[in-house]
Amino acid sequence: MSSNELKNILDDLSKGSFDSVASATLFALRDDCTFPDAYQISIALYDIIDSIHLQQVKRGLIAEPLQQALALRGLASFMPFWLSRSVYTARILNTLTSRWPIIREWLLFLGTDYVYKETIDRSMRILAKRAIVDFLGICRHDTLGDSLPIVLSSPGIVSLLFSLWDLETKDRHFSSCVQDDDIPGPPPIIRTPAIIDSWMCTFSETETWNWHEILRPFNNDGAGIAATALDHLAHDLAQQPIDCDLIIWDIHLLTSLSVNNTIRIPLLMQHSMQKTAGVIATMVSQRPHSTKQRHLVAKAISYACWYIRAYVEDTDGLPWISEVLEAGLLPLLLAIEPWIRYLKDNNDEDWEPLWLLLSTIFPKYAIFRSVLKVMGRSIKALNAVKAVDRPKPGGPMHKHWTTLETLVMTRLNLLETDDADEAHVDSCQSSKCNKSGAAGTFKRCAGCLHVHYCSKECQIYDWKQGGHQTYCRGIQARRAKGIMSRISNRDLRFLDRVIASDLSYHNERISKTAAIHAPGPAVVEIDYTCTPFRIGVGCTESLPVPDTCKCDRLMQQKWDTMVELARNSNTPGQKLLIRAFIPCGSAPKVKLQLIPIKRIIPGYDPSQDHDPAEASDTFDHLYSCAGISFTIVDHSYPVETLRLMNKGTDALTIEGKETTTDLAHSA
Repeated sequence: MSSNELKNILDDLSKGSFDSVASATLFALRDDCTFPDAYQISIALYDIIDSIHLQQVKRGLIAEPLQQALALRGLASFMPFWLSRSVYTARILNTLTSRWPIIREWLLFLGTDYVYKETIDRSMRILAKRAIVDFLGICRHDTLGDSLPIVLSSPGIVSLLFSLWDLETKDRHFSSCVQDDDIPGPPPIIRTPAIIDSWMCTFSETETWNWHEILRPFNNDGAGIAATALDHLAHDLAQQPIDCDLIIWDIHLLTSLSVNNTIRIPLLMQHSMQKTAGVIATMVSQRPHSTKQRHLVAKAISYACWYIRAYVEDTDGLPWISEVLEAGLLPLLLAIEPWIRYLKDNNDEDWEPLWLLLSTIFPKYAIFRSVLKVMGRSIKALNAVKAVDRPKPGGPMHKHWTTLETLVMTRLNLLETDDADEAHVDSCQSSKCNKSGAAGTFKRCAGCLHVHYCSKECQIYDWKQGGHQTYCRGIQARRAKGIMSRISNRDLRFLDRVIASDLSYHNERISKTAAIHAPGPAVVEIDYTCTPFRIGVGCTESLPVPDTCKCDRLMQQKWDTMVELARNSNTPGQKLLIRAFIPCGSAPKVKLQLIPIKRIIPGYDPSQDHDPAEASDTFDHLYSCAGISFTIVDHSYPVETLRLMNKGTDALTIEGKETTTDLAHSA
């Protein structure tokens, strides 16, 4: 290397030569370039990105900041190498942080006066955009470390990068995937999603989410940023060949952005679940040749599973569970097994979401007819195709797939039974009435779509005196925000059938325990939020109604009403109080029922039971939390719900004695 050569390059650089920026950058990238030379080049490049040159550009004394844009890209080319050398890190960081205020001004100026000005030549606009992104590519935790907050806390910088990320979807000429020979300098050095993903990880680790800056380019519209994130994912999936790194960044960014409610709900409403299932479909079809590429494909699949697992139970859960299943997720999950080994030695937790989806989350939603039908159709189709590779016994997926398949195939039998004689009831929710009748004979509240009334008078009384006004408006508000949906009548009827079937299967144990408390009512508590479900039997004292959330006064009132109805019954036979916890994501639901205990005895024929007085001894209510939405990610579940969901054993508990629940008969 000639010192004269470097001196000539630096002289040309100081005279405003464009070509000298490329020469200086190439010099710094040489294998035999020493740190003193590289540092000297960095100072020379910084010197042309100063306030004097900025004022000259603003006044028109410099036609366009081509040299400055190239200088920013040049620094981004060779500085990461020297930053990774610990002996030089401090000196480079000190220089960067001392120059940061004017660099920030340059970055913002290039954005407002060049990238977003359509009157500027497109090539210069694209170059300015690349200069901003490439330089900010240096500003990640793995390079700047503790100095990164200086960048992230600088007004306008986070918004600038997110606005450029959005621009890439609005005008594909600015996409980092597009190569254009007319743009001076090398192709893009770093991709915008990589920087954003890195920053979001930093926000997450430090719990300093800068949502104001993140959402500002989208006018604080969560739907806007959601659309941009999904557009990036769709665009990157369509590239040939697929860049797995981009897919990983896109999926991880979806997961990070979803921490914010105003973004997460629009993402779900814009079918992020379906599109993430599409990522898995695309990835499992890849046939990479190198081990490194196989690892990246497996990592992309793992990240997609993480996103689905994290948010598929958000809000009511049921809409998103149905969406991913309709998108064909079950056969896709089965196709993941060959990819598992490419991440297994790296981190066993990589596939934890896959196991949870198969053996915990999907099975518990099989109590809904709409979900069970789709899962049953998928599993039957898989079983009918001999070419489909089944999970191998002893393999990583076999146990989890068998759990799902066994439960679904068993519960499918309930779909095939004739329900013409099933006793479904509606109950008047007015506390001064509580009358029950055959389903369909009462009118349903048009606001919440949850409760029924036998007359207009009862509805008015409950609205004014019974607390329904607060409950109803709370439900409507949550539904309007997209965080609650209604359960269809067919799903509710099937849920009655599932509960009746499970009670009938355990009737001997239930009847034995109930006899101890006769003639008082017995209590059965069923927890369908876990797999296998758990069931407990006792009395009103041993199984009092739990507090599921702060706004559950209505549920407590309904439970007390049921207890009084059971105790004051004028018809013979013991009564059964049923409390079933229903898996509805982060919107807790509880099914309350009061029935004669004779109904759980095998062979009970409702068509032979004509006692009209029985109607006064039955009660049915589906309770939904009408307050705040609890999120899967931060585990903000009510204490009692967590207790039910996190019990250490999967067992049938009868008065303190535990008996293992048979999964095959849990339907």
